[in-house]
Amino acid sequence: MIVWVYFSIYGGIMAAIVGLGYFLQRKKERSYTSGKQLVSSEELSVIVPFRNEAQRLSQLLDSIRGDKTQLGTYVFVDDHSEDGSMSILRENLSGSNWKAIVLEANEKGKKVAIRRGIQESEGQWILSMDADVSFANDYFSTLSTLEHSDMYILPAVMVAQRWYEHLYEVDLILVNAANCGLAGWKRPIMASGANLLYSREAFERLDHVERHAHMPSGDDIYLLRDFREGGADVRLVTDPKLAIKTETPQSFQEFIHQRLRWLAKTGDVKDNLSTSLAIIQAILTFAFVALLVAKGWSQEWKEFWTIFAIKTGMDMLIFYPYFKRIQRRVSWFFIPIYEFLFPFYTLLILSMMYWFKPQWKGRKLDRNF
Repeated sequence: MIVWVYFSIYGGIMAAIVGLGYFLQRKKERSYTSGKQLVSSEELSVIVPFRNEAQRLSQLLDSIRGDKTQLGTYVFVDDHSEDGSMSILRENLSGSNWKAIVLEANEKGKKVAIRRGIQESEGQWILSMDADVSFANDYFSTLSTLEHSDMYILPAVMVAQRWYEHLYEVDLILVNAANCGLAGWKRPIMASGANLLYSREAFERLDHVERHAHMPSGDDIYLLRDFREGGADVRLVTDPKLAIKTETPQSFQEFIHQRLRWLAKTGDVKDNLSTSLAIIQAILTFAFVALLVAKGWSQEWKEFWTIFAIKTGMDMLIFYPYFKRIQRRVSWFFIPIYEFLFPFYTLLILSMMYWFKPQWKGRKLDRNF
């Protein structure tokens, strides 16, 4: 009886938030290209902050060279790289549609780099990208079909190179699918600075970096909060033509560092909707694990695997439309393995979050950053 009550509650919540929310979001998106005022690539500045990206710049440079429009301006901002990243840029880029800036000795961090790049740029639109991404050659022509808005949260897709890295993909895709569903119902709670478009006017009016200067990372989610609290028109897009692609973390250690950074800034934002979703997820996860432990303790292995199979099947069914939309159906097949490992992974993250200081680009992320 308890098992079926759990699945009734779990299935109802997930089907509503992720399943129905996805289709509501797709309906919203169909209206985003119907306006008369469209985003102009000629009025676009692409801000690319980077630090020690010599080994990963090639895919972005290939995408820039393959861009059909060749419009707008790229502004690369070097955050004290020590691996020759700037030399690679200068050797591989030509023309007048890009510039490179090096932060001063007293300037440090991604937030500072982005704002320095915005100060040194022109144009009505700002697009932030990471230095380790790639995009399709029709990316900017598709971008120019969007109507005016204060902010567009564009898709950022991690691509696995080795089989086990699909598990890292699944972890992010499930969160992004929930974010998509919430955007369909109400509003998004997450954004990725690797692919974030906003108007300069809205940024200058709503940006309050001084409120989160104590957190060295998370420019994307804090900027989203500033825009939301300022009543801005914030929209999410799932169009795969507007997706950037980037590598998954290259090791489990890098993966853990990344997730701990994300968890720290998400908690610091204090978004009630995000917090409520996290509490619901925690309760449902605890209940699921408790059911499995109870069946395992009493050696009811048939019921144990039945519970596991039902939950996995429900998740695969509910999340499939989003995996298909972002063209990551291969990773969808890794959901059963992820489901089995998720309780252990969650316990590890929770045990580390209060004492472990994650790193980014060789820097420990603490308040003295």
